[in-house]
Amino acid sequence: MNTFIIQFIILLLILWVLKKFIFIPYLKYLDKWEDRQKKLEEDYKNIDALVAKAKKEKESILEKARKKSDEIISEAEQIAKNKRTELIEKAEDEAKGIIESGRSEIEKEKLSMLADVKSNIIDLVLRFNKKLFGSEKISSEFVEKEIELMK
Repeated sequence: MNTFIIQFIILLLILWVLKKFIFIPYLKYLDKWEDRQKKLEEDYKNIDALVAKAKKEKESILEKARKKSDEIISEAEQIAKNKRTELIEKAEDEAKGIIESGRSEIEKEKLSMLADVKSNIIDLVLRFNKKLFGSEKISSEFVEKEIELMK
């Protein structure tokens, strides 16, 4: 009978060790695994809803991107128009400046040529007078005054 009691105690000890170190941790592991399986099943069932939600989000993002790109394009076009107008105005101002400069240059050249012609005419009249009359009876001031009166 003693051996029976010892065997029974050893059996109880073995069962307690198995329960403490093997069965309880294994059951906890199985519970976690079962919870994960349930979560996967729920996700699998809801996958269509998740896909639809993702598609809606994708469309929303794409729509926002399209609007933003349209805004950027219209801003760029407006900036280009403004720049074009600015460049045209600047070119017109430069052209007006060049034309004015050219006109003033032409006027200066005209006055210079008239002065040269006037000088040549006075000299020619004085030489012509000298040849006709043999002496310089008229002065260059007189000829200049007469030329001025002709204008």
